[in-house]
Amino acid sequence: MKRPLLPLLLTLLAATSLIHATAAQARSVPERPAVIFDTDMDFDDAATLAYLAQEHHAGRIDLRAVTVTNSGAGLPGRAIRHARCLAERLGLRGVRIADGSGTGPHSFPADLRQLFDRVLTAATPGCAGDESPSAVRAPELIRKLLRDDPATQIIATGPLTNPAAALPYSAARLTTMGGAVHVPGNLCCGTPPEFDGTQEFNYWLDPAAARAALTGSRGAVRMVSLDAANEVPITDTFLDRLAADHGTPAAATVLEIVTHPEVRPLIAQNLLYWWDPLAAMSAVRPGYVEFTYGRVDVVLSGPSAGRTFLSPAGGRLRYGTAADRAAFEQRFLDTLNGRP
Repeated sequence: MKRPLLPLLLTLLAATSLIHATAAQARSVPERPAVIFDTDMDFDDAATLAYLAQEHHAGRIDLRAVTVTNSGAGLPGRAIRHARCLAERLGLRGVRIADGSGTGPHSFPADLRQLFDRVLTAATPGCAGDESPSAVRAPELIRKLLRDDPATQIIATGPLTNPAAALPYSAARLTTMGGAVHVPGNLCCGTPPEFDGTQEFNYWLDPAAARAALTGSRGAVRMVSLDAANEVPITDTFLDRLAADHGTPAAATVLEIVTHPEVRPLIAQNLLYWWDPLAAMSAVRPGYVEFTYGRVDVVLSGPSAGRTFLSPAGGRLRYGTAADRAAFEQRFLDTLNGRP
């Protein structure tokens, strides 16, 4: 006996609706965004890599590459060694690592470079590390990854030498830690006295690259400037919390870095902040930094070289104006420890 036609049609319609609803739901769930982390392997760059590694393992991002600039705090050869050793410790198998760029027009204070080299060496015990330059240079790798996936996001926490050399970006988003719009800069610790202190370290190291990246990108640019980053100092209170709560290699790595005997005095002098982890978090998890739109340009030479300022000739971007320190610290601690 044949089934009545109407019930059969209703069954088919219901099944079709369910299929369409399921497909629409699947489309509404975005794939994890691809990320390139461009870094100069400072102490807080290493902490940022630990944070991004955890976001990668949690499936929130797809960390495709770590590109190292030699124009910042890291020593040439040693900086890529630290990136390779940290990637090994943090379980970042398959993430490509490349270095590029020589020294910039201005040099990071030599004593601090040596200090941070010792700190990161101590944080990667037992790792011999390969100091040889990468076969594929960082700007070339950035261009290749952007050709493969134009929506890839660049998170840059050092001088913008590599991203600027990889221009144009197409539609890639750039989040950069740097600049100081309405607050003083942070040059210190042996930088030449002829500079007036209005500039932030990263952009001072390579002003031309900073200007090229901020004004030449065809994608959205977010600048986590000192206006926001000054609100997240590294405090003893947070270090106590981290000391009591570091159950993963990522959390343990950050704890070892910020409690190193040569780092603690700098924290006591209120010289160190979570500059780079804040920038990375703002790219991965919106809401921890407040942004506003403006056209930002960069002074290229003279006593104010590297200073950022609002100008009609500047690149239109979003720059940070404030940060939620308590929320940032809690999310940072939770992510390092693998908590959702």
